[in-house]
Amino acid sequence: MEISLLREFIVLSQTLNYTKGAEMLHLTQPTLSKHIVAMEKELGCSLLERDRRRVELTEAGNVFAAAALQMVDTYDEARDRVREIQTHTPLKVNGIMSDSAIASITSIAASFLDAEGEMPVLYNSINDTNYLEQLLEGEADILLTYAELEKLDDLGLAYAPLIRSPFVAMVSLDSPLASLKSVSMDDLRNYRFVKFADGYALSGWANIERICQEHGFTPRTRAVLGRTYMNYTATPLGVEDVMILQSSMPQLRYLADFSHMSVLPVTDDDAAFRLYAIYKKDNYDRVRPALDAYARARKIILNHGKGGALVESE
Repeated sequence: MEISLLREFIVLSQTLNYTKGAEMLHLTQPTLSKHIVAMEKELGCSLLERDRRRVELTEAGNVFAAAALQMVDTYDEARDRVREIQTHTPLKVNGIMSDSAIASITSIAASFLDAEGEMPVLYNSINDTNYLEQLLEGEADILLTYAELEKLDDLGLAYAPLIRSPFVAMVSLDSPLASLKSVSMDDLRNYRFVKFADGYALSGWANIERICQEHGFTPRTRAVLGRTYMNYTATPLGVEDVMILQSSMPQLRYLADFSHMSVLPVTDDDAAFRLYAIYKKDNYDRVRPALDAYARARKIILNHGKGGALVESE
């Protein structure tokens, strides 16, 4: 029996008036009557005696009213204790913390959460490609990462857009592309894509590969080991190589001072890295304060023009 029905019966047992009880419960009188009849059917006894002049509790009704009060009180007490535990249990957020845009958003959001007395948040970097399992197995409450959105719903997961950073293509100055001011994905189809093997890059590679396939080709690749996001831009490139990076990487603005590379914007609207805050649907109430803080932080960055190539997510 639902707690809401017990609450309705308690109100009716105290008012002994269907019209007044329905008004207090913000229900119609027929709806309240229907609920009481359903309870009586489930219990197999009459709870109320009613005629045109009065409504009274039966003997069984008196017993059940006392029990209903106790059950509702026990439920409310347990619910409050669970909420208190959740409030003081740190929220576990795993993600690509090395991303500059993510770092900015989470640091600003932390100030909101602290000022408003919300639950503490523990951050941990994602270090493998099976990151969705961290949510499904309860190792994380929120993931800040790339995602194939069409797979999330079937897993009971939801998401909030976080950032969208357009692709840029890095090529050698000897490449035929270097003379261009920008490129499209179609311009890149016959080139060889550098594919880094570290955990950070692998989670984004799926994004690159999907965009290539949506433009009608599967990219040829050159695997590069032993690199991290800190030294991607120092990777030597051959004439036929192209390296896809996110335009929000801060080191790109200094590249001309130390490298023989050219960085070209990719003009296709869909050519972008998209990062999301992913969470379990049934855990929304717990993670909502953090999601709200991320949205506020992201808006501040965009409004102040500090996002660089960070642009609005869809």
